[in-house]
Amino acid sequence: MFTREHDPSLDVFDGGCLVLWRDGEVAGHVATSLGTFWSPSRPLTVQQQAWLVVVWADGERERVEDYPPWTAVASLREGEYVEDDGPHRGRYTATWLSRAAGEAKWAELGVTRADF
Repeated sequence: MFTREHDPSLDVFDGGCLVLWRDGEVAGHVATSLGTFWSPSRPLTVQQQAWLVVVWADGERERVEDYPPWTAVASLREGEYVEDDGPHRGRYTATWLSRAAGEAKWAELGVTRADF
């Protein structure tokens, strides 16, 4: 029988949205979703995972997936997002939108659950 892990502190990442800021300017948005995965290292446990869709202000999009020990999730919880390479490399301040504002931003950005 499988065990399903659920961490209630991750619930904010299910359908969430953050604004990325750099030098006082909006640099992009992060749409977040939760899913589950199975790992051969823990064969009887279904674990949570976080999916991120980063939509940069220039329109570029990228998908990020995060699993325990939660590198991206930990960073977002601390109010920052770090991009390690590419044209958007650097540190960004990350602030959560309210649930209603996040839903509206998802629609404005054209993000759907299918993007995760």
